[in-house]
Amino acid sequence: MWLAFDEQIFVAQHYGGISRLFAELSKQFLRDDALEVDLLPLDAPVVNRYLLDEPHLRDRLKVTDAGTTVAALARYFVRMRPRTSVDVIHNTFYLPHGLAGYPKARRVVTVHDMIPELLPKSRRRLDFITLKRRYVMSADHVICVSEATRNDMLRVYGDIKAPISVVYHGVDPIFRPSDPRVPGLPDRYLLFVGNRGQYKDANVLLNAFASLRAKDDTLALVFTGGGAFSRAERAQHQELRIADRISQVSLKDTAMSGAYGNALMCVFPSRFEGFGLPALEAMACGTPAVLARSSSLPEVGGDAAKYFTPGDAHDLAGAIEALLSDDQERNRMRNTGISRAQGFTWGTAAAKTAGIYQSLVG
Repeated sequence: MWLAFDEQIFVAQHYGGISRLFAELSKQFLRDDALEVDLLPLDAPVVNRYLLDEPHLRDRLKVTDAGTTVAALARYFVRMRPRTSVDVIHNTFYLPHGLAGYPKARRVVTVHDMIPELLPKSRRRLDFITLKRRYVMSADHVICVSEATRNDMLRVYGDIKAPISVVYHGVDPIFRPSDPRVPGLPDRYLLFVGNRGQYKDANVLLNAFASLRAKDDTLALVFTGGGAFSRAERAQHQELRIADRISQVSLKDTAMSGAYGNALMCVFPSRFEGFGLPALEAMACGTPAVLARSSSLPEVGGDAAKYFTPGDAHDLAGAIEALLSDDQERNRMRNTGISRAQGFTWGTAAAKTAGIYQSLVG
């Protein structure tokens, strides 16, 4: 069966959960002949590091470095959409240009979250020109990355004619317990991974940490990803009197396992997630995960995580403090988390996705 991914997300994202999904699916389809999926090369300039930094993917998908996102997007929008005959086209994002091309192919689209629709203030520039609803309504099959995302989509769009399947993300084997400590990180730290603004609720963690810091001056808070602290963030840290115990670092994927695995716990206070990959990566590294009880996070964490009321800094501080004082519970969460994470693999995700393709082409 011939499959095409379009290059949309790979020209828009250097890193990110959506491009990681399609990069990992590409790896599986190129590696495992038993899936019976022949993936066409993208043959395009991109900016995505998951493809460009892995020689096998770069060569097999025939991608080159576009240099900048602007250059990659410009090339994408002026490029004639392929007239290649394939069995299935799986669109990687929702830009207008992607609805053309690949005549007679069955169309699959993945919905990663409904955050732009449900939280309009969170929209990024590309969100204003996307045609997600049209992609969904014209698809032959819709994939959602969690039951929470499926429910949100149906709440926003109403009845959808196409079949809908939930296919969870996997976790890369590089995320594992017992990786060495990352040089320069504090001895005792809580870890926050990803962007900090808006619904990610980093402010809730900051306020919780301020109350914890007053009781334990050896505790530190490390942020990774999301870029350097802004002037306003630094001022907030000073106001909360925690600036000396907070740091931000940018780490490659190969170092993230060590960052997760040597943290006292990973705190993910986000009020809204389509899936919540950092929670899964933390568990795979044997690190207790403290999660907001919201959207998809209970699906990911199950009984391996500890939960707090979204937006409630006092409840979050209490959950962290309780774990810090309970070695037995942290050990239980470590073992349960490792076991639970083993149930989320990219091989399983690829097999389920390939099964959806096969159902469309008979």
